[in-house]
Amino acid sequence: MPPSKKRRNELSDSSEPFTKGARTDGGRRGLTSASDGGGPALVHGSSSSSSTTHHVSSSSSATRGRAVRVRQYLNGMAELNYQLYNWAKRELESGSIPDDAFYDPCVENYCRHASEISRRYNRSYGDIVVFGSGDCGQLGCGESITEARKPRIVVNMRGREINMVATGGLHSLALADNGVVHSWGCPDEGSLGWMVTEEKEDGALPSEVKGFHPSQYGPNGTTDLIGANGGIIPFEQRKEAVITQIAAGETQSLALSNAGDVYMWGTYKDNEGRKFRNMPPNDDNRDPTGNKDMDNLEEDDDPQWFQPPRGNQDWPVHLFQMPKKAKDISAGGAFNAALLSDDTVVSWGIGTCGELARPVPELTKKTSNEIVLEDFLKPKPVIWEQPKLKRTVLSLSCGGMHLLVGTRDPDGLSVYSAGLNQYGQLGHGDEKMREVLTKIQHFAGQDITKVEAGYHFSCFVDKTGTELYTCGRGDYGQLGITLELPDPGYFENLPCRVPLVYEPSGTTAKPKENSIKTEAIVEEDQPEIEQVSCGSTHVLVLAKGGDAYSWGFGTSGACGQGAADEDVLRPKKLELKSKKMNYVSGGGQHSMAIVETSSISIAP
Repeated sequence: MPPSKKRRNELSDSSEPFTKGARTDGGRRGLTSASDGGGPALVHGSSSSSSTTHHVSSSSSATRGRAVRVRQYLNGMAELNYQLYNWAKRELESGSIPDDAFYDPCVENYCRHASEISRRYNRSYGDIVVFGSGDCGQLGCGESITEARKPRIVVNMRGREINMVATGGLHSLALADNGVVHSWGCPDEGSLGWMVTEEKEDGALPSEVKGFHPSQYGPNGTTDLIGANGGIIPFEQRKEAVITQIAAGETQSLALSNAGDVYMWGTYKDNEGRKFRNMPPNDDNRDPTGNKDMDNLEEDDDPQWFQPPRGNQDWPVHLFQMPKKAKDISAGGAFNAALLSDDTVVSWGIGTCGELARPVPELTKKTSNEIVLEDFLKPKPVIWEQPKLKRTVLSLSCGGMHLLVGTRDPDGLSVYSAGLNQYGQLGHGDEKMREVLTKIQHFAGQDITKVEAGYHFSCFVDKTGTELYTCGRGDYGQLGITLELPDPGYFENLPCRVPLVYEPSGTTAKPKENSIKTEAIVEEDQPEIEQVSCGSTHVLVLAKGGDAYSWGFGTSGACGQGAADEDVLRPKKLELKSKKMNYVSGGGQHSMAIVETSSISIAP
């Protein structure tokens, strides 16, 4: 069943849902006990997001943030056009001009890359609606609002020009057009990026996340960190990074800056509830938090089991060990993945079921901190089943305990998967775990371009945007292919077609299993899919034009389909008063979406 509606300590059962001047040899602050430290306290945002001062200053910063993303978009398109020019020039100079069919794959490839560049940097903005369970504050509507069965406006974020949202296990993130991150929800594990105070007793209202200071030891080195006197600017005096992308895992949060730096806060939990976090670099002199009280250890406990990197990371820390600049990020159950500027994929976090797509040692209570830091928490390249192939990564997604990657290989489009597979979520037709990224042979010739991972299931979309496939666990209806509620533990280990628009015809022998008849799908009626987002046990799909569909576990209200507690077994359109939806995100037991500002008409 989905994660509990209580605090984080009830969510540890992993069997259920949810360059220039760079140093490569370290820079991490030394491992210290909880009593060490010293330095200024972090300044937090106001608990209210409606102050006049903020709106005055946010207008200019929004313009600055938008200008940064526009510049990145134009630079990305310029580079893509230059590559196309050089390719066409080489073909023409070769003297052999093929027929028109030769250029079709090139055009498709160009359009795909242009679409991906637009997704990253040219997003629309609007207001936030939330739906689902909120008794840990994850709806952002205050302590009194603990449930929303239908989409509800987040009043305190109105007018903030939000262009991206991310839902975690019990927390929420929102990215404004000015590059500022806001968070709310359960604060127990540092997932919000700010600490609870007397004025801010919980995270039920949105607050700004601060502290995105770049380190001199990251992939950008000392670029933009040299002051007027020729020396390096002190850490907390450095200009905060402009964030362009966010991601939320079960209890960890990620942010990607316009400079390609990745930041993390929160914690990674293993299957026994032990907590881990990335360590700050040596030049980060902020007072450490999130450590266990070393005076209250059990008699047989070794102090090193509770020293950093154990514990929570309560504010953003720069992941200085990233090999190169990043251009895409994804967060899963207790691990993450990033796509780097050279198309390398790296993974890090607590992964013991193959989800890191690279070999790691056994993780126990007695595993040394040095091994945890080097083999688990340090971003390292994933391993491919066919390592020598020259491939371009199109999409990647972290699930509960599995990783999906869509690529363009020399022989066409491919999909790879690694990790836990007891429900067939890897799509290989079996339940065998994979520790390296392994090609899904079932998709040979089907041209999959989008991948999205849920807790124990997966979604895939082809290049036309009209064909959606799912596999993995489906006993809450999250596969979208049955006519009746499946038996407990039901799964499909090969991808199955999921039409968004479908009218069942005739009788079905096994209504609790895959009941979709492909010959009955009316292809002309299928909407073009722009985005897919998987929660722990539910799915949200955004279609071109702004319509949204949902299905899966219904008790928590995360599907947004109204008062009924029943699971939604087939894709069902979300009924909204607003005209257009721009973005969707599914979490542990709640969901968020961005609606076009000019068309918002949902009552608070």
